[in-house]
Amino acid sequence: MFSRIEGSFIATANIPDAATAFHGEPLSLLFGMCAGAMEFNNRVFLYRHDEPVRVNLNWIRDYILTLKGFRYTERDIRSFPDLLLERQHEKGFFYEIVAPLTDMHSGAPFRHDGREYRITSEECALREPGSRFGLCRLELEADIEYLMAEGVHMIWQATGDDEWLQRNLPRVEKGLRYIMTDPLRWDAEHQLAKRPRTLDTWDFLDREDSSWDRAVRPDDPMGIFHGDNTGLYNAKLLLAKLYRHLNDEAAAARHEEEAAALRERIMKHLWNGSFFRHFLPLDPVNYGVDETCQMSLSNAYALNRNILNFDERRSVIDAYRAMREKYRGELDDFRNLEPPYPCFKGMKPGAYVNGAIAPFVAGQLALGAFETGMEEYGVDILKRMGRKMLRDGKIAFLYDWEGRDIGGGPRCWCGAEIMHAECAGLAGVVDNDRLFRDVTLSPRFAAAREPEAHVRLEYAASGAAAEYHFTADYDKKQLGFELLSRHDHAKLRLFVPEEAGELRVSRNGEPADFREERVGAGRYAVVDAVIPQERVEITYA
Repeated sequence: MFSRIEGSFIATANIPDAATAFHGEPLSLLFGMCAGAMEFNNRVFLYRHDEPVRVNLNWIRDYILTLKGFRYTERDIRSFPDLLLERQHEKGFFYEIVAPLTDMHSGAPFRHDGREYRITSEECALREPGSRFGLCRLELEADIEYLMAEGVHMIWQATGDDEWLQRNLPRVEKGLRYIMTDPLRWDAEHQLAKRPRTLDTWDFLDREDSSWDRAVRPDDPMGIFHGDNTGLYNAKLLLAKLYRHLNDEAAAARHEEEAAALRERIMKHLWNGSFFRHFLPLDPVNYGVDETCQMSLSNAYALNRNILNFDERRSVIDAYRAMREKYRGELDDFRNLEPPYPCFKGMKPGAYVNGAIAPFVAGQLALGAFETGMEEYGVDILKRMGRKMLRDGKIAFLYDWEGRDIGGGPRCWCGAEIMHAECAGLAGVVDNDRLFRDVTLSPRFAAAREPEAHVRLEYAASGAAAEYHFTADYDKKQLGFELLSRHDHAKLRLFVPEEAGELRVSRNGEPADFREERVGAGRYAVVDAVIPQERVEITYA
């Protein structure tokens, strides 16, 4: 059987109520709700009259984070990244924002309270003739280049365009080299990326005028933030993968060696034994919190950046779960800073990124849980966020500790992170190459006690898709799987319920070879080289 529905979707069968006002089971609606959140911020700008640019959102960091989801729904995923890749600064850095010249984020001078300001340095702003838009890099940020590596990788996966990759991979490499050599970005003593003191990856400082001026000043206190460096580490691994695909083994090996050395320094200076400390100050400032024990939101991202071993990932997840046990709120394990600062740029604890509840943390935490043998916890996160979205009719960017929407940013990012956890975690679809040619499929619907699910994920830019059908009869102790899409290689890792005893696997009714894989408490039946239209059935005692 093939789906008669085109595009991307994840359908589940456990729907006790389907009327508009009585949704009691969120998984059946989660993919669509997340897609709606992404569409909310989707728009096209006329950068020049002959150059329309689709953005979602018009900050490349939000765009790339949201790309984890909208690569499955949007055909144009290149116009905005191409705009910035083609205008890379000669130093190697990338601009990150496209904004109308009437917006201060364009980098154009503006007036506030009778004074003239510019949100960034002159070097970090670009205005081209014939455009009503400007390009801007907020100078204080040190993460754009590793994010661009992630974006190029995802775009290549979705399009399979090797010529595009060959053209842009040197640009990405130049960007990472800029971060690792420019004195503004690189701390020579620790050999790690640095930035002025911000809240995690955010774009403002504790000084009063940071809302209007985000250039780096000589007296700004500097520090080493873990997320810049774990992201840089992951970007180096991605470059190694991409260069290896282009048959440049020497470049691939060089990036892997540099990544290994970088990891040693990251773990030595930033890992506190349980999670990554928020900031390592180079210019100490007393903010009223022991920052060695302060957990910030990029710990959730570190779970999925290939830098932590199994025990380290479990330790980070346990630290998030401890927040919910401590505060006992429905969403308290998704706080973005714990403990918050007594005050940072006028923000009290629980305000904005000084400790509010963040759905993007929930998405990364769920994905990390699915990959770390905590599948039931991953399902629990998705269901809690799904129920919250159903109650409110939307997903908010941030919530206060009582669960109220406090806004402050794009819904698209949050929707994409929840969708990403659903696609790669619950549905378990992982593209190991590009165009789904080599896939690992790890359906974890049994962790949600779903009786049936149909998954179809299509790269809208190319039409390449992965599709399968899952069934379960928990009374008869049977799980079924049928692959409906064609791949060069497809590996099945089917999650089995915790109570399962001895496993037996058949392929089209005939006993088949398989192996068991344990990931913490999680248990998987692994079948290599699954082919389309073949029914794999697992029975257990």
